[in-house]
Amino acid sequence: MKAWMLDEPGQPLALREVAQPQPRRGAVLVRMEAVPLLSYTRSYVEGKLPYAYPPGPFSPGTNGVGRVEAVGEGVVAFHAGQRVAVNPYWVADETVREPAQALLGLTAISADSGVLLADFPHGTLRELAEFPAATLIALDGLEDVSATRLAVLGKFAVPFGGLRRGRLTAGETVVINGATGYFGSAAVLAALAMGATRVIALGRRPQPLQALVELGRGRVIPVVLTGDATQDAAAIRTASGGGADLAFDMVGQATDPQATLAALRSLRRGGRLVLMGSMQVDLPIAYQEMMLNNWELIGNFMYTRADYLALVALVASGQIPLDAVELQSYSFAALEAAIDAAGQMAGLQCTVVDFA
Repeated sequence: MKAWMLDEPGQPLALREVAQPQPRRGAVLVRMEAVPLLSYTRSYVEGKLPYAYPPGPFSPGTNGVGRVEAVGEGVVAFHAGQRVAVNPYWVADETVREPAQALLGLTAISADSGVLLADFPHGTLRELAEFPAATLIALDGLEDVSATRLAVLGKFAVPFGGLRRGRLTAGETVVINGATGYFGSAAVLAALAMGATRVIALGRRPQPLQALVELGRGRVIPVVLTGDATQDAAAIRTASGGGADLAFDMVGQATDPQATLAALRSLRRGGRLVLMGSMQVDLPIAYQEMMLNNWELIGNFMYTRADYLALVALVASGQIPLDAVELQSYSFAALEAAIDAAGQMAGLQCTVVDFA
């Protein structure tokens, strides 16, 4: 079988012939069909990110869609030929307060997760990939959707998990900070599917916001940020009809906290703010302001298995329109070009490696 291999960060990726693995106990062998790429894949391969990489050589790649090739002993729910989504977020199934966790094909997370990546170092950029059964999601009932289109699930999983953690309820108003970004744009569509009455989409560029407004059919209201937290908070409160119930922050690599503070201060009393972005500076929060407003601050990483199942159900019912995302598809052999394209993604776009 063929696999893209990274010997170590900073070295070029190499397409090689490698031995086909056999699934171990509790694991599943998946024949990959389509893999979405993260926008920062190039920086990751070049070793420019502060990640705890799997032991090399290894195949990178996080999410993906494929079909079960074979199952190991002890696997009950999956069978050969079944279509599945690969979820890179693996939390050890152990009854302890803080089980080890890692993102397969990407990075260790907890201090004790090195053993997870040693056992399963490879990600999805290989023709056949072995994963713990606990990281797969059945896609039964979605046979009529192409694999490349289903690969877009990875774009929705992260923000969907954050909105669920923030307890978004039908009828509420939610503010999405970073709405024109890769994950933030998906958060807007996810919030609509979850029943939000109003989605206040924040961004610095009017044109990408307008695309979301059109998809929202009257339920998405854009606010173009100025960088002045007081002015922006007032504009968001006006757009939300006096204050939002939930704010979801998905800003990437921000060096200024003003937009996040504006989202926080746009909340009504008792509102919630979920932090899922990658801001590079501290968030200065006033103790008494938080207390007097009964605001709730929630840090959230990734999603749960239940979140992913709920996401698939919404896709199957048509409530989350995967076809709203613009696809750029590249062949497995053209990975380098796909990585370059992924680095240029914006808003409702997704770059996918197609194994067909």
